[in-house]
Amino acid sequence: MILKQSKLIKTMNVDTVNKYKDVLSREFEYLRISVTDRCNYRCSYCMPSEIFNKDYSYIKQSKILSYEEIIQITTILKKIGLKKIRITGGEPLLRKNIDKLIYKLKNEVGIKDVSMTTNGSLLTDKKLNELKASGLDSVTLSLDTLHYDKTAQINGTKKTFDLDKVLEGIEKYFNIVKTNTVVIKSINDEEVLDIIDKMIGITSEVRFIEYMDVGESNNWNLDKVVPSSQLLKLIISRYNLSLIETNKSSTAQKWSIDNTNTSVGFISSITEPFCNGCNRARLSVDGKLYTCLFATEGHDLKKIIRAGASGQDVLDYFYNIWSKRSDRYSELRFINKIDSPKVEMSYIGG
Repeated sequence: MILKQSKLIKTMNVDTVNKYKDVLSREFEYLRISVTDRCNYRCSYCMPSEIFNKDYSYIKQSKILSYEEIIQITTILKKIGLKKIRITGGEPLLRKNIDKLIYKLKNEVGIKDVSMTTNGSLLTDKKLNELKASGLDSVTLSLDTLHYDKTAQINGTKKTFDLDKVLEGIEKYFNIVKTNTVVIKSINDEEVLDIIDKMIGITSEVRFIEYMDVGESNNWNLDKVVPSSQLLKLIISRYNLSLIETNKSSTAQKWSIDNTNTSVGFISSITEPFCNGCNRARLSVDGKLYTCLFATEGHDLKKIIRAGASGQDVLDYFYNIWSKRSDRYSELRFINKIDSPKVEMSYIGG
């Protein structure tokens, strides 16, 4: 695709990109793409089974962004600073030929960093090999419990998989195992040290996420939140930690565990919001652009793409959205007592 020079940006080459900035001077660099709204799990904090059951209406295939449309959009956005993409869902491995999309993002679009978040249940050695061969840079595994009896309570399924085999496979193909654990009080908060103990024998990055008020269906309650500061004190009681310096846009505060190849991170959007460094947008399953995880509405990028918009049209459309962006929901949550409708996390990929 040949793009005309934008009226809004200077002439660019591969090494010179004039990035778009929002109202708070936050540059756009990172896009999270939800490739499916379906999942084989029913996690209580994301897709609770009482809502996402056999009667739930998922997005029709004809309304879902095709791989070709995703490539078209990302090719255009790379011109104004896009350098990192995370593939999410739902469960992204439910989307057929996902490795082919990753290959094109890396080799045709030229995205520097392409990663994926998965629940791991579909990660076979063959699939890991395919993902690595496609150019995928890293895999993050959602790991909310180590105990079979809690699986149904947290993940809404009685299905299990060989965790040790999956961890071994991720380390084999990607050198480092990254995990996310959503910590919910009185549900899995007592497993924090157990999870670290499980991961400390391998090269790993273990992240603990404060239970967030995403969407409208997870019955979020502040009393269920375990502050990251509390978890840090718990971990320090067993391990010696050293703070890792991270860039401004990082969502996690990270610490290395001394004398190991393991680090721990904390995503604290409830108690320590990081809105001021947010450089990410989200692309929903059906092609709507969201400028915040807690957004109330999206911008229909798919509509203008399917209407035959030029690359310039897309750049102008995106600029009009990003230049007016002032989202900082997490920072204002308790100051202004915000309680507005929010899109479901499974729809925009968290």
